[in-house]
Amino acid sequence: MKFKAVIFDFGNVIINIDVPRTFQAFSKLTGKKQAVIEKLVAENQLFRRYETGQFTDIEFREIVRQTVGFPLSDQEVDTAWNSLLLDIPEDRIQLLAEIRKKYPVYLLSNTNNIHIEASNNYLKKTFGVCHLNELFDQLFLSYEIGMWKPDADIYYHVLKTINLKPNEVLFFDDNAHNIQSARALGMNTILVEPPTSIIEYCKTIF
Repeated sequence: MKFKAVIFDFGNVIINIDVPRTFQAFSKLTGKKQAVIEKLVAENQLFRRYETGQFTDIEFREIVRQTVGFPLSDQEVDTAWNSLLLDIPEDRIQLLAEIRKKYPVYLLSNTNNIHIEASNNYLKKTFGVCHLNELFDQLFLSYEIGMWKPDADIYYHVLKTINLKPNEVLFFDDNAHNIQSARALGMNTILVEPPTSIIEYCKTIF
């Protein structure tokens, strides 16, 4: 496998996440069943709409209140929304640093401002790293660029920006659909399947 740059997804690749925890949190706050909350979030496409920059944080919180039908405070919304974020193991941060000695390293994530702010706060508190951009050569965040994996446009945008061809990058993601669409464009790909971490996948590559 030959490549000139490495691209990592964020959730369950760099940071451990557990999406159902967010539905559980909103269920506890509203008294509504978790399955009902999950259905409402899916029907309103909250993740995709927020994570493609279709509304601000303020608008998002109001849309959450409307979606779940409960007068949650801003803090309650943020806390529940962030409850899916778990930890970033230190060895993954060390791995990124080691890979960057040999290749440019990029982050490509379907994400949103509230999650990124919470992740930056975690990094600063836990490791003294003030911002994710200290760990990568460049961040490609869906809410900032208005694109979303697995749509081909987001991969073309990244490749054009870093000035590389599809077969010149190695892409790690935990979502099979994202991997399939990237591979269809000719990118080298690795599907990360937790609990196996990127540490294990990278042992035979770098």
